[in-house]
Amino acid sequence: MPNAESGPGLTDTFGIGQAVSRLSNGSRNAGKGAFLVLTRTLFDDEVVEVVVQCRYRGADGAMALTNKRLLIVNAREWNPDVTPVALEPGLTVQGWQDERSAALVFERGGAELVVDKISDREVVQDLVGRVRARIEA
Repeated sequence: MPNAESGPGLTDTFGIGQAVSRLSNGSRNAGKGAFLVLTRTLFDDEVVEVVVQCRYRGADGAMALTNKRLLIVNAREWNPDVTPVALEPGLTVQGWQDERSAALVFERGGAELVVDKISDREVVQDLVGRVRARIEA
């Protein structure tokens, strides 16, 4: 009988597992599909610093700040959205929050990206602070 041997064990070369461990259980569960999409779109030498689970373009998503860029993805069935965001002058970040969730708008030259339904507000505040620091650097 054929046997699918187990793989090499748990490997997390991108550090996404550590970043996801900062999230609430609800965010971890809701983001599983988006975290998988995110992992498959990272470059070999990228390391995730901060990740949040969100809604992006109407589907469960994830937003990650890596050592190279900001990446926003969703887990839309059969055709996920993958949007890299260059962290350079001219990019602005605005945020809103209430007692349940937060939303962000990234704007450059009249074009906007909206990410909402972020329940881990402390983690997203950390992400925004790091993004703004990189833009100003």
